[in-house]
Amino acid sequence: MQRCKPHWGRRCANFATAWLSVLGIAAFGATLTVTVDNIKGNEGLVHVVIYDAASWLDRDPAKFAGAQSVDITERHDDGPLVTNVELEPGEYAAFAYHDRNANFKFDKNLIGLPKEPYAFSGPFSKLRMPKFVDCKFAVGEDGAAIRIGLQK
Repeated sequence: MQRCKPHWGRRCANFATAWLSVLGIAAFGATLTVTVDNIKGNEGLVHVVIYDAASWLDRDPAKFAGAQSVDITERHDDGPLVTNVELEPGEYAAFAYHDRNANFKFDKNLIGLPKEPYAFSGPFSKLRMPKFVDCKFAVGEDGAAIRIGLQK
C-alpha cells in the first residue's frame, strides 16, 4: 500500500488564506454607521465619503479612507438612510451627497455652487469650505455612529 504524500502547497494556501482573513479583520476592525437624514425623493444614489486628515476633500478616489454608495430607487419609505463603512480606528470626517441623476459626480453650477443636496459630519457654513477639525469624529475599535442631514 502506497502512502499519500502531504499536500504542502494546498496546506500553505489554506494557511495563508486563513491569516489574510484574520489580518483583513484586524485592518478594518471598526464599523462606522452613518445615518443620512433629509433625503428628498427616491431617485439616484446617496454617496457617503469618509476622509482622514491627510486626504480631506481630495478628489482622488484612491485617497478616500472609505466610501459607500447606496441606490435609493428601491427605497420604500421617506425615513433616514443607514449604511455602514468599514474603517481602521482613528479620526475621520464625512461628506455625503444625494446624486439625483446617478452620474457619480457632485454636480455644481457655472460658478461652483452645489446643485445637489449635501452634508458634512460637522457644522459648516455655506460661505466657506469646512476644515477637517470642524467635521472630525473618532472611530474606536468598537466602531462609531454619526448622523448627518442633507441640505441644498
